[in-house]
Amino acid sequence: MTTPTKGSTSKNWSRSTSKQRELDELLLNESEGRVHELLSGLLKDREAHALQSYGNVVSIRRLGFNDHGPVHARIVTYHSLRILRLLRDRDLKPSLEYEGVGTYEDAQVAVALGAFLHDVGMSVRRENHEWHSIQLSDPIIFRYLRELYGEDNPLIYAIRSTVHEAIVGHMANARIHSFEAGAVLIGDGTDLARGRARIPQLMNNDPTVGDMHRYSASAVEDVQITEGDQKPIRLTVMMENVTGLYQVEEILMTKVKASPLMKHFEVWAIVADDEPRIYLD
Repeated sequence: MTTPTKGSTSKNWSRSTSKQRELDELLLNESEGRVHELLSGLLKDREAHALQSYGNVVSIRRLGFNDHGPVHARIVTYHSLRILRLLRDRDLKPSLEYEGVGTYEDAQVAVALGAFLHDVGMSVRRENHEWHSIQLSDPIIFRYLRELYGEDNPLIYAIRSTVHEAIVGHMANARIHSFEAGAVLIGDGTDLARGRARIPQLMNNDPTVGDMHRYSASAVEDVQITEGDQKPIRLTVMMENVTGLYQVEEILMTKVKASPLMKHFEVWAIVADDEPRIYLD
């Protein structure tokens, strides 16, 4: 048996990518106040990055699933915050604000933390990974909330609980009630585009447990989150062939229907140049 030499262990699995840096810039440019302060730290947090990166090793290399790592976390964070913003543009306040506990900014903080850290439990296993995510991310959550709000502010406990709800609810296996958790649930469901399946497809062409996720995701070209005509928000999924409908009907719609925000959404699926298939109109 050969004894490895010092420094011989590969660190490629934990390196940042150009896509991560592009998303970092987008998130920072579109945030302000405490949310910007939070993201400035969170996006370069070494503990969070290591958990997300190893979670991706488990997801892609061990299980053959799609991306569940740093890029996915950033996309979900951006989409979840956009959903929250579009709702508030229609005078629909998030739960922390509506209930008089915090402000819209506090709700954004909760959504950003929940979205960014929701999948770190993939570093343990796929089954019940949302519960592992809570356990692994709670020290990170608490650390940032104390930095943002101070040690003795009771608001940090309300935000922390909302973050936990968002994390535990993102698989649509546990019932959730807050707008914040609902935004993260749907935000997670909107990361459908083909880039999420690129790495596992390049790595292995043999049949694996994650094939349906991989090949249906490869058909999805783009997901747009815009104002709707009949509802506050429209999710438009553009795909090159009908394989991508699995992502819409089995992944995205499952999460939209489990969200307390469902009545505020319309979902369009457009296959090539065909007429859109409309859900929840």
